[in-house]
Amino acid sequence: MKNSDVELIHRILDGDDSAFSELVNKYQKPVHALVWRKIGDFHIAEEITQDTFLKAYQRLGTLKQPQRFTGWLYVIAANNCKMWLRKKRLQTQPLEETDSAQLEQATYSQYVVEEKERTIGEAKREVVKQLLATLQESDRTVITLHYFSEMSAAEIGAFLGVSVNTIKSRLRRAQQRLKQEEPIVREALEHFQITPHLTENIMREISRLKPVAPSGSKPFGPVALSAATAILIFLIMGVGSQYLARFQRPYNIDAVSETTVEIIDAPIVLDTQAKPALRNQAGRFETTGKSSASGPQLSEPVTLGAAQIKKETRPSTEQQWVQASGPQEGGMISGLFFSARGDTYAASAVGIYRLSPNASAWTLINTAVASKGLTLMAERDGMLYLVSGREVYTSTDRGENWQSLGGCPTGEVIGFVITDNGLYLALAKQIFRSTDAGKQWVLLDNEDTDRINFAIAAIENTVFIGTNRGLYRLYSDILEKLPVETTKTILSLAVSERNLYVGTGPNFSDPEEKTTYMGRLASDDTSSSWEIFHSTDLGDSWTEVTPTSESIPMKISPGVKVLAAGETLLALGFMVNFRSTDAGKTWTDLSFDFDIDTFDMNAFMNSVMMSIFPAVTVDERTFIKAGVVGLTRSTDGGKSWVPFTKGMLGTHIFNLVAFKNAIYTSTTTGVSKSIDGGNSWQTLSVDAGELTLKPAEEEAPSNLLIGPKLLISDGVLYGITPDLGEKDKLRILRLSAGGNVLVPIQGIPAFPEDIAIETQENESRIASKQAITDDSAKDREKPDDSIDIAQQTDENQRDPYPDGFAVSGDTFYVEYQQRLFRWTRGDPKWTDTGLRDVTQPLDNPFDSGFKIAVSEETVYVGKRDGHLLRSPDGGNTWKDLTPNLPFRFDRFNQIVIADSTVYVATDAGVLTSADGEHWRAITDKEGAHGIIDRIAVADAVIYGAGDTGVYKLNNRSRWEQILPEVPDRVISFVINNDELYIATKQRGMFHISLENEND
Repeated sequence: MKNSDVELIHRILDGDDSAFSELVNKYQKPVHALVWRKIGDFHIAEEITQDTFLKAYQRLGTLKQPQRFTGWLYVIAANNCKMWLRKKRLQTQPLEETDSAQLEQATYSQYVVEEKERTIGEAKREVVKQLLATLQESDRTVITLHYFSEMSAAEIGAFLGVSVNTIKSRLRRAQQRLKQEEPIVREALEHFQITPHLTENIMREISRLKPVAPSGSKPFGPVALSAATAILIFLIMGVGSQYLARFQRPYNIDAVSETTVEIIDAPIVLDTQAKPALRNQAGRFETTGKSSASGPQLSEPVTLGAAQIKKETRPSTEQQWVQASGPQEGGMISGLFFSARGDTYAASAVGIYRLSPNASAWTLINTAVASKGLTLMAERDGMLYLVSGREVYTSTDRGENWQSLGGCPTGEVIGFVITDNGLYLALAKQIFRSTDAGKQWVLLDNEDTDRINFAIAAIENTVFIGTNRGLYRLYSDILEKLPVETTKTILSLAVSERNLYVGTGPNFSDPEEKTTYMGRLASDDTSSSWEIFHSTDLGDSWTEVTPTSESIPMKISPGVKVLAAGETLLALGFMVNFRSTDAGKTWTDLSFDFDIDTFDMNAFMNSVMMSIFPAVTVDERTFIKAGVVGLTRSTDGGKSWVPFTKGMLGTHIFNLVAFKNAIYTSTTTGVSKSIDGGNSWQTLSVDAGELTLKPAEEEAPSNLLIGPKLLISDGVLYGITPDLGEKDKLRILRLSAGGNVLVPIQGIPAFPEDIAIETQENESRIASKQAITDDSAKDREKPDDSIDIAQQTDENQRDPYPDGFAVSGDTFYVEYQQRLFRWTRGDPKWTDTGLRDVTQPLDNPFDSGFKIAVSEETVYVGKRDGHLLRSPDGGNTWKDLTPNLPFRFDRFNQIVIADSTVYVATDAGVLTSADGEHWRAITDKEGAHGIIDRIAVADAVIYGAGDTGVYKLNNRSRWEQILPEVPDRVISFVINNDELYIATKQRGMFHISLENEND
């Protein structure tokens, strides 16, 4: 986004319509290319393009951040496409309807020439359409924008809101896929011309319109807590900001409201043509997540059949993926709901679970409505309603089948309730109502543009909305502010019969309020950071019922979640757990006892609760809540909480290691071991064991391990994790001889306290000392949005988590603060190898570090900027191998050394070399580079796993596909006893037999 665009927008809002014509000229081709790609008709795409700019002009005043104009315009275009696809179907105009006057305007010969040109043009477009159809949707978009709109990778990235490196990767992948047809597509797209009078037509329509007046407010995130809140929580633990990013999160606490296209004060008309019901197919679910499937009973294995997967080439195999339970069942829970008939529902990335009354385990009843964000449910007249993504669904059979009612207003959803007056959907900045079962949505009172919604609830036909500006009651479609005496934000609402309870806390969307809250933590002020209020008359009068306590949790918990059942109340927060059995008149403190000497990580994680986490009340003694590591349940009125995920799938696993006929995995809270193929798991303890502790290390080692990284070197399993007891220090552990205990390695020194400062001040000096040949750097484009060194330094200071990790003998290599260090047992300090990477890390915190592989003193390192380096002497000197590589790429996936051969998996293919100097690309029998996410080695055979399946290197050193597509993106991959195991990004752990493949 260029500054000139911002200037143009300001001119437009000041009344200069000519400035808008400049924006139209600049972006009409990208918008048309996007629309054309989505709907498939070149000429209709012109009409939708025109409509997109007209809507953008009308709503330009609602754009709070002009520098994001291109992304905002993209959203409008995409939504227009969806509306058109819902409402229309392409129809061919019958010949008899053609106006004969059109043919009389020209001679017959001229008509023949024009018709021939038109036919040729349509034929070219059809050929291009068919060629582009062979590409992934994201790749089609990029290559169309690149050739048709003549946009650079940086311009496409800005337009789509995607990084430049990702755009380059997609463009390269599309070009490789098209191969010899690529010049045809390029030439055709470059010569396609849209209507030359498009800008003129748009400006003619604009002359009859006036844009919406801009508001002076700025958009804020819709959720109650920003990342700073979560950072604070783990700082209190003595952990650090980086650990939260590595914890499984029920949903994104940093999410910013998405641009809502249909923000109008008139009904939003959404065509809701009936869609096929999302029905079940017992025993299976689809890898794509788009088709329905029923969840299995507990006695059935969950499988993914190869026959369900559409592929160009289908391997001849009957193998099926089998879901393993994982050490922490449950995974991400994005929504909870308790129905009138006593069923409890939980939404996750896998699908919808149901817990029937008196059942001891969850049942996966539908996978068609798999959730990737907050999922909201409500009930009316025995019918279930569900809001997920951008659609509303309904079910009449207890959630087993779902029928789409159509689209709904888009944005960051907050809550969903139903009354006799209709369906109410709360977004971060708007409240919508539908009176026709979701067919049309009307925007209600939206005069206060600085108001942020955090909660919604209903008592009979009265709707209440909790906001940063207090509590509101909806009356005749107007929001009426209620007299709750608080200056804090209303974060949660709870209803029991005609009783309404309000939970408050700080609003971290407000920088001043956040600063005040953080300042109080360091002060002697012991007053509560949150409050609870109670009303029995629909909000006309209020009584404060906040627990009276000067405990630390009262002070530090950033808000409270209130649950109600009869007169029983639970007030849940960070280490906060208060219970009342008399509607808040008196309270019992059941909060977690934070004693470092008896600290139990699992118990602590079970106690953590935020106002944004889903929770439900079953009865006065039974409550279920989603937390950092999954679901927990209390059956004693909130006194104790235990994990309650039996029957659920989708463990969040960081990495897998196969070692001595067992599988080891690291999760959020430690390391687990399975000796039966993942059916059951044992959590490993940390113990000094046979070691004699030195005087300075007499304190017993803690079992508190935060997302440890695991690897095997020289027949030993190692793990690395931050040392929570000392700043700038790591813990490295090894598996005991018995295989059931992790033993800390002694004598590990701390890193220098001023390491981040040195990174900034000595950047140029250290870089000049590095023995690195970097000729290719001249040819590379600088990454977009280059990072300010001071900003990067600040990030480094806040992120002491070890990224890359490798071991060779007694020498350990660790990336710390984006610098590669080496330490050998007995050394008094870490040695800086001089290798660093100050480019911006990738978005995925589990995959953002250096990729390191070591064999004796030979070290290979893949940096974030796409450079591959090699050191023959343990990191004393380095050589940049990038100029000698056979193809370019943007990102390293993994580096593995097998015997003396190194394999480098990238986002553009896999490279291999036997000596580090001569490299070749590994291809399949068609000569295409296979995109491999993870590599595994078993019995001298190299295996690779990617989105398109599992491969192995045949005797001709080419990729040969051996297994069907994987259920989800692979983040870890091992082989043990002829069984292949994968950990996936969202669906947990799967395994599949290799016996038939290795016969």
